[in-house]
Amino acid sequence: MAWRTVEKSPLLTRTSRAAFRDKHLRRGRGSLAVRSLLSLCLVLSCGYCGADSEFSILEEAQVLADQMKKLSSHELGVFTMQRIFNSFVYTEKTSNGETEVQQLAKKIREKFNRYLDVVNRNKQVVEASYTAHLTSPLTAIQDCCSIPASMMEFDGNFNTNVSKTICCDRLSPTVNSRAFNPGRDLNSVLADNLKSNPGIKWQYFSSEEGIFTVFPAHKFSCKGNYEHRSRPVYVSAVRPQSKHIVVMVDHGASVTETQLQIARDSALVILNAVDEHDKISVLSVAETVRSCSLDQCYKSLLSPSTSETKRKMSTFISNIKSSDVATQHAAGFQKAFQLLRNTSSLSKQSSTTDMAIIYLSAGVTSRESSEQDKRATLSVVREENRHFNNSVMILTYALMNEGVTGLKELAFLRDLAEQNSGKYGVDRIFDRDRSSGSASAPLIPVVKGSMMVLNQLSNLETTVGRFYINLPNRMIDLARFSLPYADPMGDGFIMTVSRPCYFGNLLLGVVGVDVNLAYILEDVTYYQDSLASYTFLIDNKGYTLMHPSLTRPYLMTEPPLHTDIIHYENIPGFPAVRQNILSLPLGSQVIAVPVNSSLSWHANRLRDNSKDAYNVSYAWKLVQDTSFILCIVYVQPEIPVKQLKNLNTAPSSKLLYHRLDLLGQPSSCLHFKQLATVESPTVMLAAGSFSSPYEHLSQPETKRMVEHYTAYLSDNTRLIANPGLKSSVRNEVMATSHVTDEWMTLMEMSSLNCYIVRRYIATPSGVLRIYPGSLMDKAFDPTRRQWYQHAVANPGLITFTGPYLDVGGAGYVVTISHTIHASSSQMAPGYAVAVMGIDFTLRYFYKVLLDLLPICNQDKGNKIRCFIMEDRGYLVAHPTLIDPKGHAPAEQQHITHKEPLVANDILNHPNFVKKNLCNSFSDRTVQRFYKFNTSIMGDLTNLVHGSHCSKYRLTRIPGTNAFAGIVNETCDSLAFCACSTVDRLCLNCHRMEQNECECPCECPLEVDECTGNLTNAENRNPSCEVHQEPVSLNVIDGSLHDTLPQCINTRCSQRYTSSDCFGVLDCEWCMVDSDGKTHLDKPYCALQKECFGGIVGAKSPYADGLGVVDEEVASLNMIKSAPVGPVAGGIMGCIMVLVLAVYAYRHQIHRRSHQHMSPLATQEMSVRMSNLDNERDERDEDSHEDRGIISNTRFIAAVIERHTHTPERRRRYWGRSGTESDHGYSTMSPQEDSENPPGNNDPLSAGVDVGNHDDDLDLDTPPQTAALLSHKFHPYRHTHHHPLHTHHLQAAVTVHSVDAEC
Repeated sequence: MAWRTVEKSPLLTRTSRAAFRDKHLRRGRGSLAVRSLLSLCLVLSCGYCGADSEFSILEEAQVLADQMKKLSSHELGVFTMQRIFNSFVYTEKTSNGETEVQQLAKKIREKFNRYLDVVNRNKQVVEASYTAHLTSPLTAIQDCCSIPASMMEFDGNFNTNVSKTICCDRLSPTVNSRAFNPGRDLNSVLADNLKSNPGIKWQYFSSEEGIFTVFPAHKFSCKGNYEHRSRPVYVSAVRPQSKHIVVMVDHGASVTETQLQIARDSALVILNAVDEHDKISVLSVAETVRSCSLDQCYKSLLSPSTSETKRKMSTFISNIKSSDVATQHAAGFQKAFQLLRNTSSLSKQSSTTDMAIIYLSAGVTSRESSEQDKRATLSVVREENRHFNNSVMILTYALMNEGVTGLKELAFLRDLAEQNSGKYGVDRIFDRDRSSGSASAPLIPVVKGSMMVLNQLSNLETTVGRFYINLPNRMIDLARFSLPYADPMGDGFIMTVSRPCYFGNLLLGVVGVDVNLAYILEDVTYYQDSLASYTFLIDNKGYTLMHPSLTRPYLMTEPPLHTDIIHYENIPGFPAVRQNILSLPLGSQVIAVPVNSSLSWHANRLRDNSKDAYNVSYAWKLVQDTSFILCIVYVQPEIPVKQLKNLNTAPSSKLLYHRLDLLGQPSSCLHFKQLATVESPTVMLAAGSFSSPYEHLSQPETKRMVEHYTAYLSDNTRLIANPGLKSSVRNEVMATSHVTDEWMTLMEMSSLNCYIVRRYIATPSGVLRIYPGSLMDKAFDPTRRQWYQHAVANPGLITFTGPYLDVGGAGYVVTISHTIHASSSQMAPGYAVAVMGIDFTLRYFYKVLLDLLPICNQDKGNKIRCFIMEDRGYLVAHPTLIDPKGHAPAEQQHITHKEPLVANDILNHPNFVKKNLCNSFSDRTVQRFYKFNTSIMGDLTNLVHGSHCSKYRLTRIPGTNAFAGIVNETCDSLAFCACSTVDRLCLNCHRMEQNECECPCECPLEVDECTGNLTNAENRNPSCEVHQEPVSLNVIDGSLHDTLPQCINTRCSQRYTSSDCFGVLDCEWCMVDSDGKTHLDKPYCALQKECFGGIVGAKSPYADGLGVVDEEVASLNMIKSAPVGPVAGGIMGCIMVLVLAVYAYRHQIHRRSHQHMSPLATQEMSVRMSNLDNERDERDEDSHEDRGIISNTRFIAAVIERHTHTPERRRRYWGRSGTESDHGYSTMSPQEDSENPPGNNDPLSAGVDVGNHDDDLDLDTPPQTAALLSHKFHPYRHTHHHPLHTHHLQAAVTVHSVDAEC
């Protein structure tokens, strides 16, 4: 098949054709007959209009580029703003970070010292109270579970009802009635601590006698007792030395199911009592000795007790089954000592490390050789413990059999615990061997352990959970900082500062303060000294607490992977830097990084990207009095960074803060679901704009605070005091004020207002100016949205992002954004001082294709299909995105989903597209994604030889990050791209070939849990860039939805043709009846909520009037196909069955082996191209058969990837409690307002069959979106927006709205 078009007659020259289009666009729809004739001349096989010259998609792309340039300059005002920013005065700064790191480390130290002071103050009160207790006993108990509800009220910081005036108590199972309880003495001190120290959550005293006193008082763990002394925080405070522990579970023939259940429960208690500073292993012992197989390293080493290790080993423990063969006790101890020895030799063994083997057993030996078995077991213990100078302690727990325990069994287990080898003659054998051999140093006496009996009535947390009391108490009276962990009593992530309390040598208990992780890390999370720098925080072992690629702690819902900083800063030369960081308390080092090994957060800070390598400076400092190390990184430290100098507000600009609900703005209206105004843009300050981001996020804003912000930001005299904002914010607010006049004029004059949702501009400090002025959620951070990041990654280009469902209520939208630079001559990413963005309705861009390229409407998008694709392969415009027959949502559609044959072919253009990998540590996955070359010249067409049922042309739209394509399908064909139909898991995680088509997908990130290292293959991958965060809409008083009109009235009911309704804000062309099948005799234009997707009464993804997205997600995937003959159909059917069978088998295998993987639930990583060559994994060298199957089916079937990940599913992957609250946000986009990258935040179509009614469509009836869409709603993490937190207007309202003219 060949493209046959006309010779370029005067009618079809580029200039005359453009003039022709412009003329008809100005007249509206133009002459239908003439436009149809032009389309026919371009594609028909006959030569009616001239000779058979090639169709020129390059000219069509230039026409699109001209239109995009008009949108950028005329509708957004990019050129005007760039000219204004060119006129500003800038200061220049160069630094390598040495000064800044000392200043920031001092600030962080002061914060840690504040909590150390709190802990020490509480400790002093407790110890003083105990002195008083000796003469006047303090024993009064205030039970947490009996506090009247009237004494408590909801507090968002704790995410529960609390009383901030008293503390309360929970008791362990065995508490003496005369036990010391200083709780009432602590009330006033703890209350004062909370008031004067932001970030504090829970304060408590854990008594060694079994009383847990907590402040503020609240109800928790009211079913039964509460054993706090087996919590990791308590255990690590009273025994801070590192512990190496091997737990052995006897499941031999002599162990009954009851005994085995006690053993399993006991092992879980021990596992949950240790923390990341300890190392652990679990063995099951019967005829053979087995270890957890969920990580290869568990077979030979102990593993740090991270949350991931605990999850895996918990699974192993729960799956231990009874055996019918006698227990080989000696083999179990042989393996346990081997694990301890391997671990000791691999790591630097501290003299204070405690080693223990905990044996949960019935103690039964074989009847025939009982004494021999016991002797062999004690012999192994004696021999192996010699290698450790007898420092390994053995603790045994005897499992009772239905209340009966044999005396011989108890004696054996007691002898094991006391290592009483002499009783069995083992000592005589060793003494004889020693006397016959050479003289050696005398052995230290064994450290005797203890034996305890367990039965069904035993409280395992009190008995087994306090195993550590047998370990030596070294009386280390020091404060201790925990690593981050999920708050067991509330919401979010915390760090605990704890310290033991003593009266002489008597341990009284532990005082602790839980600090919100978001507050502790705010200075690192929101560090923005310049565009050239960023920072990270690690502990003295290299464990990463915070890094720019991680989710902000305030929004964190799952713990990030416990891994080393070397995996985040995965660039040549960094291993040597890491070594210096961990060994030197203060220093700096500069390394040169090749551009082809660049990290995304480096590339986005480059100010000179013309060289093959760039310099990176690392400056670090150990935070005094802690174990944490702060590092500030400067990219290209030798090149100055530009910063705005003192500016004044534009004379005609009025500063209006976005809190319209507090200001009582008289001109308020609703912009879809957002409280808004058309009188002026509003300014929103993200958390990063404030000196204390956490205080801004955790405290409600008041009218007085807003008035103070406004006065300070509008003050050209510089006399008004700073209300707590960063120094750069005022200049950025004043700089963006110059866009106000431009946007206000456009609202009155633009002919595209009925297609434009909003315009906005954002700065690096988090200043957002938006029009129409809108109430925003305070956690919104524009710099972490994809439209911002994509623009910075493509400086100077018009950048497409979308489509995505706008949480503000506008339906599906597409964003184009553009960087503003300090100077027009300096267009590198590091000089970007602002990003401008504009949201259009999804259908607008397909309308552009139809209007500017009439060929696209030649046959209603059936055989000739036009599309626009951004540089990661996600479709911005395509016939199926808006087609009621498409059965697919508009967002997250990739070229591999919709045009698999084209995708297969373009993968054979190696210089055009590359499949890449990156490691995402926030959700523990390896992301596979595409990156298309935006520097391509010319166009691409079919490369693979053979039968071409589809011919395509593809070229870049000049000046953008997007590509225009056209497909001409002349016969029925099917093509195969490997895509999972149920989730994002790749079909084969052990190999990736550049020329094999697969949808963007993810694999589990395989980590050696014992060392924290990645596998060799994954260690070559760069870290993924900033993890995308979902967003929520501020909830406003429901009554306002009835009383306030819409800000923009697009008069849907007065639009009588599909062309007049197509793409208009809040309008849908209703074509299909409510049954989802029957086409209406008289289609009509209606509001989106009445006819979402073109189907009457279709359920909107917005479930209610407050912007809450519906929780139901229905999915049905439809494979694009065409009729085939009976024989061909039979053959195809057989092959399809084979393909699906292979897929199902491979998918199940991966599913079983990677159940721990956490998919990107509402997020897909947007990552820059890495130049790593993805070599074939050696592990798959033998899997030729599988590769052959996949390879041979490449052109068989198009499998469309669809998935849904609910919070419940995420919790199942992560092994967390199903009762936990979901801390996420509602998705506003995978990009701008709902920011979840492509391939993750999928509202799925309900799969309504609307039939095949091509005859009902004509050129005046463009295809409309028909998918019934719904989204999973992730509520704002502090879902304290109860009715009392809804926003009310405080003044009478005079409504102003605008009629949009198109």
